[in-house]
Amino acid sequence: MDILVALSQGAGLAVACGLAALLPLGVLAVAVLLGWAPGSLDLADGTPFLVGVWVAGVVEAALRVVLPLPIRIALSGLGGAAAFELAAGGEVPFAGLVAGAAIGAGTAWTATRMADRAVQGGGTPWGVAAILGVASIVVAVVAIIPFAGFLLVLVALYGGLRARKDDRERYAGLRVLK
Repeated sequence: MDILVALSQGAGLAVACGLAALLPLGVLAVAVLLGWAPGSLDLADGTPFLVGVWVAGVVEAALRVVLPLPIRIALSGLGGAAAFELAAGGEVPFAGLVAGAAIGAGTAWTATRMADRAVQGGGTPWGVAAILGVASIVVAVVAIIPFAGFLLVLVALYGGLRARKDDRERYAGLRVLK
């Protein structure tokens, strides 16, 4: 049972890393200190890790909207890999690196497109960054709930498919004139 809880937490935290790459690691560190992450690695258990991740997470979240697209997706992939491995590495070593990177990068692809559209639509970059940061923390807190992480992956998958469908429909009638 602990392995399913650890996998769920890792997957959900990887989804949260798609919104802001490092803030979910801070939520994981708090959960580990409270004893709510049964499959976590010992690295996540400590005050220096907790403080360092929160400071780095706030800086990354603040700069997220002004970073180039490939860097945002890469950071989220790395954050997702780290979050999944730290959350579930005690139960399934190294398997979470690949899954976390894929989930984090996939979620970042969708979230980045929505964030860029919000800024193009007149939203301030810092306001959009703040919303993404808070959303990342909320999603990470939900991911700590046993088995909720699997639902978060399904929601992220639905959002990605929906965003792709919207793009196809938007440009369906355009033709290149020669």
